[in-house]
This record gives sequence, structure tokens and C-alpha cells, in this order.
Amino acid sequence: MTLSDTLIIGLLLVSAVIILIISFIFERRISRLRVLIERERLTGQKSAQELAQKLFNQWTETSVNVMRTQINDTVRKDYQVQLESWKKQEEKKIREDAIQKSINTLLGKIGEEFSPVLLSNRFGVNLKDFRHLGTPVDFIAFRGLSDETEEMEVIFLEIKSGESSGLIKRERLVRDAISNKRVRYEIVNIKELMSDFKKELSNQGPVA
Repeated sequence: MTLSDTLIIGLLLVSAVIILIISFIFERRISRLRVLIERERLTGQKSAQELAQKLFNQWTETSVNVMRTQINDTVRKDYQVQLESWKKQEEKKIREDAIQKSINTLLGKIGEEFSPVLLSNRFGVNLKDFRHLGTPVDFIAFRGLSDETEEMEVIFLEIKSGESSGLIKRERLVRDAISNKRVRYEIVNIKELMSDFKKELSNQGPVA
């Protein structure tokens, strides 16, 4: 083997070693690059997931708020419609009830005032013979007064406009007095009355 051959073989071996060293170095760098790329990929994936989750949460919150607002508006509108309907119904009932009460009150007053017209035939009393008192009895009817009937009758009349015909205490007292014949007819002379009054004043003497 010649010297040139030996040199060539040596150069080839050196070149091979150099190539191996360079390959090893590049392999390590490539491995590092792969690790960095994987790390960046994982970091980017995590960031993308976090961003996607954040955007999803924002969208969900916005959608929920919109739906809540729509539901509240719908419920509020339905409530207002129902409230207005209820108010109209109640106002109509109150108005009808007030009108009915006014009519009943008016008819009751009319009935009380004009009851002699209805009672005239029932008791056989001339309309001219009714006298209105109001309290403690509504009317006194003098049956036969206009005709100057010898057996004239005095009738006490209490008019009730409601469904109940019950009497209050003072009305019962009048009824019981009449039923028990605790009724009198007195003639009072005004001159005698004034004379008695003067005597009473004189007996009392001067006031100190």
C-alpha cells in the first residue's frame, strides 16, 4: 500500500468521523427542535382551548341574558295583559254593583215615599188619610177619616225596603205598645198648658 493510499484512507476515516459528529450534533438539535415544537404545539393547543372555552362562556352568558330578557319581557307583557283584563272585569263588576245598589236604594226610597199608593187598596185607606212620620214609624193611616166613618181605624205602618222585615228596638217598642193597647188620645188646652207653666216658674222663685 502506497503512501497516497494511506493518506486517502485516513482522509476518508476522518471525513466519516466528522460526518458522524455532524450527524450526531444535528440529530440532537433536531430532537431539541422536536421537543420545542411539541411544547409549542401543546401550549398553542391549551391556549386555543382556553380561548375557545372563554368564547363559549361569553356566548353562553350572552345567550342566557338575551333569553332571560326575552322571557322577562314575555312574562311582563302577559302579566300586564292579564292585569288589564282583571282590572276591566273588576271595574265592570264594581260599576254594575254600584249601579245595582244605587237602583235598589232609589227604588227603596221611591217605594217608601209612594208606598201609600200601593197600600191604599190593601188596607182600604184613602190616599188623603195617610200621614208620613218617618220615625219611629213611617206612616199613620186613618182609615175612614175622609169618609167620616164612625168606626174609624188608626193603622201604624212601618215600610221595609230590604229583604229582611225585622224591626229595630225602638220600632219593636212602638209595636208592642200598640199591641198591648198602651195608646191614648189626649186633648191639651194651650192656655191651660201656659198657665201651668207660669205657675211652675213662680213656685221656683227668683234664681240666685
